[in-house]
Amino acid sequence: MNHLSNSELQTFWQRGLPADELLKLDDHLAVCPDCRAALEREADGEGRIAALAAGFVDTPVHLNYDDLLRLAEGEPVSAETSRHVTSCRACAAEVAELRQFAAELAARPQSMTEGSIAPPSRVVPWRIRPAWYGLAAAVILLAVGIGYWRMAGSSHPAVDTVASLRNGDEQLTVDRNGEFHGANDVAGDLRNQMKATMNTGRLEVSLPASFSRLHTETMLGAPEKAASFRVLTPVSCVAIGDRPAFAWEAMAGATSYRVMIYDIGYQKIAESSTLHETKWQPAAALPRGATYTWTVTAEGPAGSVREPAPPQPEAAFRVMKADEAALLQQEARRYASDPLLLAVLYARAGAVPEARAQLDRLAEENPGSRLVDELRASLAQAPSPTKTNAAQ
Repeated sequence: MNHLSNSELQTFWQRGLPADELLKLDDHLAVCPDCRAALEREADGEGRIAALAAGFVDTPVHLNYDDLLRLAEGEPVSAETSRHVTSCRACAAEVAELRQFAAELAARPQSMTEGSIAPPSRVVPWRIRPAWYGLAAAVILLAVGIGYWRMAGSSHPAVDTVASLRNGDEQLTVDRNGEFHGANDVAGDLRNQMKATMNTGRLEVSLPASFSRLHTETMLGAPEKAASFRVLTPVSCVAIGDRPAFAWEAMAGATSYRVMIYDIGYQKIAESSTLHETKWQPAAALPRGATYTWTVTAEGPAGSVREPAPPQPEAAFRVMKADEAALLQQEARRYASDPLLLAVLYARAGAVPEARAQLDRLAEENPGSRLVDELRASLAQAPSPTKTNAAQ
């Protein structure tokens, strides 16, 4: 006996043939247990559920049982009935099932079938079997339950949430027990830092120990006059690049500015030309791994004004080592869509301006968030280096 090919079995299962060809294949399946077993392997669970769901979709009227039985028994039917079974997969499947049932019934010994199994003319189509209704209902309930479970897993109930942030593509939450939810693809140590940040509302800023070794004494006598403007950046931070951008406020009436950069021993290592803007970037790279201070001298109608000046804190910064900068930039690329984690990484490295920029991203994603405001405040409270040394 020739067996059906895999393509014939797949086409039969998908009901992709006219009714007469389906019936021919069904005749073969009725007498060939090997092909029936192969068909069962072909019909995986997904295909069965899809076929089951098709029966519960609101579709045009199907054939009645009498027409289905005539088709299964090979009796003549109307042209309309023939066209319908050709285009309707559900009815074609019922015809094939009736024929298979009849064939299996006929193949059984009389002693097994007599009085225990109904003849083919009394077989009830699957569409009206109560058991199928129960199975279909179970499938639908299961689908609904899975959908609800997924939604519940992505956003925790408000009643259990004490802190929440929209962070790029996901929602981060902390529940009443202090448990952190989200960022499951982040490594353990970094994820723990994100958890601590949300639990405390603080970013831990790590500044170099070399800041504390700067001179702290101030000039004897009266302090200089009140500040006329402020230096902005880099101040109390670590610069990732070796040519950091310097910025300061404008002084009223100023005609020009000049920037001076000093090493930790207060030796001048770089100086700008005469500037007419409130920003500057050195042309040459500063040596990495070193700590620096800097001042701006403004020229105005009343003479020169230098900032910062005693008793204000020094404008100190450090240039990050090359390997540290490379690693941080690598992590920044890896977690580009995760502003909270980047804020944690930058703060831990002392890169305060970059951490502040990530909090700005979080503020856009979480308008009015008290947690974001607390994180911003923690950056503003990062310790300043020292008092200004009058020797400069």
